[in-house]
Amino acid sequence: MRRDYYAVLEISVGASQRDIRQAYRRLARQYSPDVNFWDAAARGLFEEISEAYRVLSDPGARSLYDRFGHRAFGRPAGESPGQRGEDVYVPVDLSFADAARGVGLTLSVERFRSCRECAGAGCGACRERGLESEIVEVPVAIPGGVDTGAQLRVPGGGHAGPFGGPRGDLIVITRVGEHPFFTRKGDNVHCELPVTLGEAVLGARIQVPTLDGEAALVLPPGTQSGQVFRLRGKGVRRLHGDGNGDLYVTVRVIVPRGLDARTQTMFREIERLVPETPRAGYERFRGGAA
Repeated sequence: MRRDYYAVLEISVGASQRDIRQAYRRLARQYSPDVNFWDAAARGLFEEISEAYRVLSDPGARSLYDRFGHRAFGRPAGESPGQRGEDVYVPVDLSFADAARGVGLTLSVERFRSCRECAGAGCGACRERGLESEIVEVPVAIPGGVDTGAQLRVPGGGHAGPFGGPRGDLIVITRVGEHPFFTRKGDNVHCELPVTLGEAVLGARIQVPTLDGEAALVLPPGTQSGQVFRLRGKGVRRLHGDGNGDLYVTVRVIVPRGLDARTQTMFREIERLVPETPRAGYERFRGGAA
């Protein structure tokens, strides 16, 4: 039975690369064929030490060994193919609009493939792993409605398994950027729309930006600052379900500044003609009374 590589080098499983190098140098000097020329047992130990060092000094090979043990670098005749490869996780940055509507991307993915020279059997060319690195272009369809943290699975897009094992999957993790005008809450989108005092008082038909262009918003006369209007179906595409969310528009009335004497007189006349008592009843709260 083949000995554990960590035991061969007389180190712990959590040993650092520096510990591995030092252990190899110490044992290599002790069992070197140059020192033990006539000792066949020492030569065998030296080969075992060299093999253990070759695997554990390579981070990729060491990772495979830690997961699969000696199975990662050779299998007995007649044994079934290797285990499934690991998944590959790739983060993707999306604009607010692309996340809302969906977009097709081509991702450069670094992953392991079956060694072409040995067809995954494990040989010297691939350091007996049966795997070699590759960078491939993988097309990915991002559906509309994803948000930050969504994980999209592309079956068979991950690492090849050791010794002919099936591939793992490609896991695409989305990160959605902010928008200068829109904010998102679930499938709904919110925005603030500045309007003039005249538009709010008299009413107006205003074109509002949406994720798909513009839409008409009708302000009734007497619209108040902070009033919210809903445009149905103008939000984010629903990831699980049909249709879109809604767009909620909050109106912010812009009060003019720097009025000249004539304009001030006009507003005083308006106040006289259209008297309002917005603070009626507030007197009872003076002094903190409830």
